[in-house]
Amino acid sequence: MLKEMKFEHFLMEIREDGIAIFAAHRPKVKNALSMAAWAELALFLETAQRDDDVRVIIFTGSEGSFVAGMDISEIGRTNPYDASFLGASQKVGALLERGAKPVIAAVNGPAFGGGFEIALACDLRIVSETAMFALPELGIGAIPALGGTQRLCKFIGVGRAKEVLLADKRIKGQEAVDLGLATKCVPDDQLMEEAVKLAKRVLAKSPTSIALAKVLVDSAFSLNDSVGALLENLGASALQLLPEMAEGSTSFMQKRAPDFWGVRATAAEKYKK
Repeated sequence: MLKEMKFEHFLMEIREDGIAIFAAHRPKVKNALSMAAWAELALFLETAQRDDDVRVIIFTGSEGSFVAGMDISEIGRTNPYDASFLGASQKVGALLERGAKPVIAAVNGPAFGGGFEIALACDLRIVSETAMFALPELGIGAIPALGGTQRLCKFIGVGRAKEVLLADKRIKGQEAVDLGLATKCVPDDQLMEEAVKLAKRVLAKSPTSIALAKVLVDSAFSLNDSVGALLENLGASALQLLPEMAEGSTSFMQKRAPDFWGVRATAAEKYKK
């Protein structure tokens, strides 16, 4: 499905192990995304969710830049009274956060504006030493519109989030780890190797358990403890009915690696019949 698709603004690699690497590629503008590029990214994410050849996604940028926000050359060509021009970018945030398949941001340079917001919406973030995060929108009379004001304060607190927004604070690689924005900071030439290692750790887990855990974690700030606990119990009960849990427990007892995707495919074939 995805392997046959061509993208104008991105580079794509679908590995045999199910890891899809998708890299922004607009080097003349440090990978700033035009509206057409946002639409392509949304299309990729939608398609990846339906493609069984894709199990984990690594999103990054090409040529030393992650995503330098939105292509501001397009701002003057949009109708300020028509918010639909934000639709594609907001759709990307929702697809990253709510998609069943996990997405790892491998931040290899400037992640400004929308680039920072893409990273925040991903499930995991690993950064290089030259990574840098910023939300400079207020300096051009705008505000973050891809969930930046909402997600950032959940990571680093309201006070630090306001410093990033109001005082244009830049967060560099190791500081991102110290603040809890990223899990690891590595030299630039080791970033993709480390991202793939992280993706392989995720690949070893049950895909249905991953999807459910994502929902529960992402809703934790909006639910009280009793409702959260109830949803956990319901989810745990539902998982007991699925073959992935049987495979997980059996493989544990047999001291072998579980084949979650194999039993998932077998179960899907039974339903088709």
